[in-house]
Amino acid sequence: MQIKNKKNPLDRTNLETYTTSQLLELADEYGIDIPEELNRRFIIGELLEVAKELDEDKKETIVITDSVVENAELPEGYNETMIDVILRNPISLYVYWDFSDIKLRELSENQAPVELKVCFFEDAESEQSTDTFNIQIDLESKNQYIIIPGGKKYVRVDLLCASENERDSILAVSRRVAIPQGNETLLNARPGMDLKMNEIMKLSGTQELLKDHFNSHRQSFY
Repeated sequence: MQIKNKKNPLDRTNLETYTTSQLLELADEYGIDIPEELNRRFIIGELLEVAKELDEDKKETIVITDSVVENAELPEGYNETMIDVILRNPISLYVYWDFSDIKLRELSENQAPVELKVCFFEDAESEQSTDTFNIQIDLESKNQYIIIPGGKKYVRVDLLCASENERDSILAVSRRVAIPQGNETLLNARPGMDLKMNEIMKLSGTQELLKDHFNSHRQSFY
């Protein structure tokens, strides 16, 4: 396999800033055969393997590094369908997701409703959820805050394509996150309630978060 000289090193940080199409062009330039719809992380891994082989064979000096590139512009998406969650505080989640170009085009053409399914579990290993609720989203959205009902221990959020004629199709599943326990005031906090908080808890912004969530999102509270 003949490798062309490159001015810029093949390092992970640089490759992460490339779009999927740019990664495919780079792989083609290095003679790497990439199947269609392959995950971008696999493409990056293949390019790093080439760099490693070249270094071992002493044919070319290619630096593999995890150095930080200053002022690098990250792409808006990575052309993959995914979802993940971050626990903002004991009563709220930040959920973010994305669609691959193919899946987004398919959903737009079919006009299929897309939803978030919030699933709660008793422990980290439970397969059966103890409680769930759905939140409808639009295809232009990519993130949302979700209030967690009191007394829940673990949470996961699924990205679904709902259909009247078929079972809901799971597009992506987030990791499972543990919810901190212990503070009854936070566990029972809901929009519109007069919460009795000490000054330290008020600094967390919980009261403002509940009010803003109630006014801005379509999540039901119970």
